[in-house]
Amino acid sequence: MDKFSECLWRSAFTIVYGWWYRTKVYGKENVPKEGPVIISPNHKSNNDPPLCGFALPRHVNFMAKEELFRNPISKLVCTWLGAFPVRRGGVDKLAIRHAMNLLKDNLMLGIFPEGTRQKGDTLGRFHDGVASMALRTGVPVVPVAIVGSDKMIRGEVAVIIGKPIPVAKAKATVEAIANVNDVVKTAIQTMIDDYKAGKYK
Repeated sequence: MDKFSECLWRSAFTIVYGWWYRTKVYGKENVPKEGPVIISPNHKSNNDPPLCGFALPRHVNFMAKEELFRNPISKLVCTWLGAFPVRRGGVDKLAIRHAMNLLKDNLMLGIFPEGTRQKGDTLGRFHDGVASMALRTGVPVVPVAIVGSDKMIRGEVAVIIGKPIPVAKAKATVEAIANVNDVVKTAIQTMIDDYKAGKYK
């Protein structure tokens, strides 16, 4: 993304999510300043990608369901923000190749491990995407907990960024994927629970 476009959307997100909704952000220092990173947030609403764009100090390129690219307006917004389509319900080789190229270019890749929006504060089932990509590339995963994006009540939205989880490059076996998913899921759920318990206030 060019600097001008990034400046525009960061300004817009700051006005909406920072000034208006007064979103609380914790753990910005946990995002590596350079190098490839996989961002792994929980998913509660369509506000989650722009909330991450507001909260994270580096630009993140999100995998987005291909349905969003069928509408001209949402396609324009997604493309402008650097998102790219992924076909759900199967292996999208083109999307996987694009994601790996982003990481090779030392950029940040965003994948919602739950695959779709979930209700409540308990995480849904994790798909293979985040763990498989991390194992294939050896890129660290940064867990992100998003709270309150489903209701968007002013002053009650928060983004908590966890410490990077190192993942050694290895074959993406069923067992290896399950192990990575367990670690990432536990990290996100713990941050949600800690925030609800008032530990970040």
